[in-house]
Amino acid sequence: MAKAKSVFANLQGFPTSIGAGEIYGSMKPMGKGVDLPASESDREFKKKWDDVPLEVKTDGFTIFASMENATKLEASGANGGVAGQRTPKTYFKFTIGETPTYSFYFGSDAPYYNLLGDSVKVNSIIINKKNNSVNITFNDEGKDAYITIKNRKFTMPQFANDGASNGFLSQAGLTGYPDVIATVAPYNPKTLVRFSSAMEDLNTLIASVKAMNADGEGIYMWNAETAEVYLSPQSFTFDSALDKEVLATPNFDFTTADKLDTKTRYIRFNCVIENGSLRTNNYTGYDPLDSSLLMTTIQFPGDEGLLAPMGTSDEGTEVACGLEAPEGRVLKAIKPVIMGDAVQQVKLEFHDGSFCLFPDSENGLFTATDKETGQELQGRVENLIVAEGSWKEAHTKEVANRVVSNTNTNLTIEADDKAITSSIAWRTSNPSTLKIIVPTDKGTKLITIPLTEA
Repeated sequence: MAKAKSVFANLQGFPTSIGAGEIYGSMKPMGKGVDLPASESDREFKKKWDDVPLEVKTDGFTIFASMENATKLEASGANGGVAGQRTPKTYFKFTIGETPTYSFYFGSDAPYYNLLGDSVKVNSIIINKKNNSVNITFNDEGKDAYITIKNRKFTMPQFANDGASNGFLSQAGLTGYPDVIATVAPYNPKTLVRFSSAMEDLNTLIASVKAMNADGEGIYMWNAETAEVYLSPQSFTFDSALDKEVLATPNFDFTTADKLDTKTRYIRFNCVIENGSLRTNNYTGYDPLDSSLLMTTIQFPGDEGLLAPMGTSDEGTEVACGLEAPEGRVLKAIKPVIMGDAVQQVKLEFHDGSFCLFPDSENGLFTATDKETGQELQGRVENLIVAEGSWKEAHTKEVANRVVSNTNTNLTIEADDKAITSSIAWRTSNPSTLKIIVPTDKGTKLITIPLTEA
């Protein structure tokens, strides 16, 4: 079976003047000025929206759709006995909180007309990439209604039927013709009655439409199988909350980013760990029964000796960066992108040719492998900064903080809230080890002894 054509159209080549077709004389526009649909964008949707329907209810959010005229049907003279195109290619605008409209071209002088009655407002727009569809929902006098565009087919079951009782005609299954959606123009109580009355006697339908034409009224007939939706990531950038929910944070251009002078500066951030299984013995302590949210402070340079951040190898594959690198030859360069006073993203370059970007543009996380235990550490990046001072001194203090945080006070002798044992030892699981911190003349030293279960 051939794959259905995408319902999402290319965002190029929009008309700025009307093409073939007619505008009926009694049609009074609701206004003038139709902005172009959102253009192509370098932003990207979060990958989750490839598989999960996205429902938008934010007032002002807008998409456009279009349909071609019912070419073959109009060529047969079905629209008022005129053999030729009467219906221009039509662009429909759906804005949450507003009545849907349609127009035939774009620009400051382009007129637009109500597609439905003034009381009918767009309630939500549901975008389903996996299903190749868009669903526009309405609240019509307290009743739910919707328009669906799926696999390029336009349907509006609550509004259109074969008797045009609501001013919309829906015809499907005509031998040799595509499905058709037709409506009156202009859309008002008078034309609704005239069109539905005309549909009661198909033998006089053409004559009835001719009578409407004489009064400057008419019908538009669209090929319901030619619908396209105009949508891009730019559509979501007008609202900061919507932008954050729907779009991935852009990866920044690091080609012009300066390397950090690590003699006097270093990168520091808080890693907030919500998933209890993504903790490590060294950074948070590992207790599978502890479901609390934990946080650890990470810095570079410093933590590359024990952590291998997940990133990209020199061959373009996902890799734990610097995992096998010899001590002292792990981290090659640090490049932060700073906008205003805020660090937006950091690139770590490693001597093995790999690199890591964090926070992850998709989910804002930092992920790394603990080189000593093989455990995975993953958490949300917060308070990402370029810190001033000696990274070695800062890292020594932070390691000491981790030791204190991970020490089981029930097994430690303390006086005046300070440990008075000359060394501290504790046992870990997965892997099973005994860790001992021993004071030396040059500071403390961590000794790890693998344990074998009896």
